[in-house]
Amino acid sequence: MKSKKFTSLCMAAVMSSAMLCGSPAVGSGNAADDEITVLIESGFESGEDGWMGRGSASVSVSKSSFNSGSSSLSVTKRAEAWNGATITLGTEFSAGSTYSFEAYVRFDSGSSEETFKLSLQYSDGTTTKYADIAKASVKKGEWTKLSNEKYTLPAGASDMQFYIETVDSTIDFLVDDVKVSGKKGAAPSVPTVTPTVSVKPQRGDLNDDGAVDSFDLIRMRRAALLEEPDAASLKRGDIDGDKDIDADDIQLVSDYILGKTADFPELPEPAGPSEYPKSYDFPAVNQLKSSKDVPDPFIFMDGSKVESPEDWWRRQAEISCMYEYYMYGKWIDGSDDETSYKISGNKLTITVKRKSTGKTASFNMVINRPSSVRHEGGAPVILGMHKGIAESTATSKGYAVITYDADGMFSAPGTAQDNNQHKGAFYDLYPYGSGFDNQTGELMAWSWGLSRTLDALYAGATKELNINPENAICTGVSRYGKATAVCGAFDKRFKMCAPSCSGAGGIALYRYMSQGKTYDFSSKGASSSYRYTENEPLGSLQASGEQAWFNGKFMEFRDVNQLPMDQHMLGSLCCDPNRYLFIIGSCVGEDWVNAPSMWMSYCGMKHIWDYVGLSDHLAINIHKEGHAVIAEDVQKMIQFFDYHVYGIQPTMNLDELKTSVFELPKNKDPYQDSFTSKWLY
Repeated sequence: MKSKKFTSLCMAAVMSSAMLCGSPAVGSGNAADDEITVLIESGFESGEDGWMGRGSASVSVSKSSFNSGSSSLSVTKRAEAWNGATITLGTEFSAGSTYSFEAYVRFDSGSSEETFKLSLQYSDGTTTKYADIAKASVKKGEWTKLSNEKYTLPAGASDMQFYIETVDSTIDFLVDDVKVSGKKGAAPSVPTVTPTVSVKPQRGDLNDDGAVDSFDLIRMRRAALLEEPDAASLKRGDIDGDKDIDADDIQLVSDYILGKTADFPELPEPAGPSEYPKSYDFPAVNQLKSSKDVPDPFIFMDGSKVESPEDWWRRQAEISCMYEYYMYGKWIDGSDDETSYKISGNKLTITVKRKSTGKTASFNMVINRPSSVRHEGGAPVILGMHKGIAESTATSKGYAVITYDADGMFSAPGTAQDNNQHKGAFYDLYPYGSGFDNQTGELMAWSWGLSRTLDALYAGATKELNINPENAICTGVSRYGKATAVCGAFDKRFKMCAPSCSGAGGIALYRYMSQGKTYDFSSKGASSSYRYTENEPLGSLQASGEQAWFNGKFMEFRDVNQLPMDQHMLGSLCCDPNRYLFIIGSCVGEDWVNAPSMWMSYCGMKHIWDYVGLSDHLAINIHKEGHAVIAEDVQKMIQFFDYHVYGIQPTMNLDELKTSVFELPKNKDPYQDSFTSKWLY
């Protein structure tokens, strides 16, 4: 059974971030809709076939033992019984339909017998749930088949993940000859337009009933007595724009209600980033001073200080150049690119011609259309670094999703292979060289591809797909979470950037380590005493498996304390009156990724957003588990985006997106308050 016909459309939702990639083969998918066909068939003869580690687990191809052929999938580094091998059930799988599941497993150490399970994780629209597909006892040293020929996926299930685990132990094990068969799910229908009527938050309307009246005046007086009114009240009650609710605002509302004025005074547009000349006149790495302190973002490289919001935008431009010079390489902004596209079904082919050389290169994207469009001006669009980002959750809410035709960590986007070779569509046009001016790392290269996809939407694809490119979101997980953060930092056209589980080199502070610390995650339904093991160190990013993500200059750093910036400053490049940053993390199984450090980074960023008056443009969601963009993240992301961009009222309290499990008294590290104490603001 070694044909390796892998036709599932999505990647798994959890993985070990230290893994390298392989490339699954995609079948032709020509079977009739009512025909029983093989939807997943993994023999691991030339790669992981899209399978990924769940929780802390790592997966890799093994030649040590196999049920057939010459390879199997090795599952190691399991900290919990549920850590195993996982793969996403894509759009070819339909909730409520029946499928046949089978897999062979083997283990060679530990007790003489272990119980294994084939399991399902899915969302019922509100929570993440789990179900057993098959269970069997397995004797040590013997390949054993687990199967269920008639398993019905739960009705209403979405974002489904099929995985293999043990019941009790954390032994290493092998998987081979996985096969899932059944009827293909129906393809998404062409979107129809059913706009949602939305009302932007109105100044003066504090009770959100659509009118400004005496009831709002009562609320304003109460808010004026508070030392710090909540963000929603301040947004509606600060009539004169002085960032407070006071007697002047109350008088303006009173005059409006009494008919003395017909409208409130217009407020000036908030200041924002400007185009500053780029400069890379920075010290050499060996000339940088070492400091254990997280760098103050309000101090320029020459030691001068940010003294006004206008100064901040100039400092932001300097930080952008610092990241190009010291870490990620040159950003290719598309000015030398001519982008065209072709749409065939759900396939979007992007072709880029470099104008100065005449060379061309192409890569593919996958389109997920919503069944109906509820937003005026066309569907907002999520551009993903890979599949498996809870697409069905997004499309059910009227969002389009366009992803690289890549199954996550093990099938790199066509713009850059993830193999330290600097090959792919991007490098065909912009070869990697020996000097700073022609060194662009893979994180930048993957970001370039999403930027060119945005070009294609602006060039006409938006009309064909009924998509609004003005309201685009970029997202991705793990190494592609790092790339997402980079993409949002350098392409200001993305309305929101949503990096997930990005860790070191992404949103996590280099200078804060959580290994050895114990946390109470019982509020998330997890362990009340969860101890973090190793976090990803600088040396891992600089090793052969990951160094191509960065430029050559980054390889010169021998200590994180040499870095003149830290990753709160990468996030700060998304600080903009017209844009938003939505950070995603996971508390369980994310030891390597260092979720507590991403929280610390958020806390540092908040000083910047607060300083320029954009506090509500920054959000964070730390979910329970899943090295992924899960349904919960997308649901909250959409409510946040709908409210701030379209004025659609959320059903959740958006203040939940300003805190995390790491701020609970039993988990809070005093470092959260102390590391910014020396900053100017």
